[in-house]
Amino acid sequence: MLARTSFTRVIALARVSAAGLRVSRYSTEAAPSSPQLLLQIKADVKDAMRSKDKQRLAVVKGILSDLTYLEKSPQAPAQVTDSVIQVLIQKSIKRREESIANYKTAGRSEQAEQEQKEIDMLQVYLPKAMTEQEIEDEVRRVIKEQGATGPKDMGKVMKELGSLDPARAPKKTVSDTVKRVLASLG
Repeated sequence: MLARTSFTRVIALARVSAAGLRVSRYSTEAAPSSPQLLLQIKADVKDAMRSKDKQRLAVVKGILSDLTYLEKSPQAPAQVTDSVIQVLIQKSIKRREESIANYKTAGRSEQAEQEQKEIDMLQVYLPKAMTEQEIEDEVRRVIKEQGATGPKDMGKVMKELGSLDPARAPKKTVSDTVKRVLASLG
């Protein structure tokens, strides 16, 4: 059996020659298109290597490492998209924010500053997040469309809001906003 890689796929084509012998011919197909964000991250790895920026290189390589880990995990998505990568970066930022809180309580301000610099480097890859007001406006629009009257309709509203990009509007923030708005109605 031939192994399938994420970059190229080799296809064996068998045919029978005039002498009756089996001859295999191989061809390669073009690599599937990569998400733009992944291409940007890989380019940034090269730039960081060229400029010998060790801190930036470590942060960007960390993103690629997290992505590789995700691809090999059982919860791996069928296809890696920009949205999947952005959610992965958000999780990385959240881990660093927790580290900052721990460093500050321990009185280690230098490490907290280091983590904050890494967060700033990671935020370059994220789209502009929706503000609380934009999220609330979207929630109110969906509630009006669905005719929701109280907290019992949260499932319908959340299902409709599932199309929001989790990189721009984190699911927890959306959920909290839906609860708050529906509670005020009922």
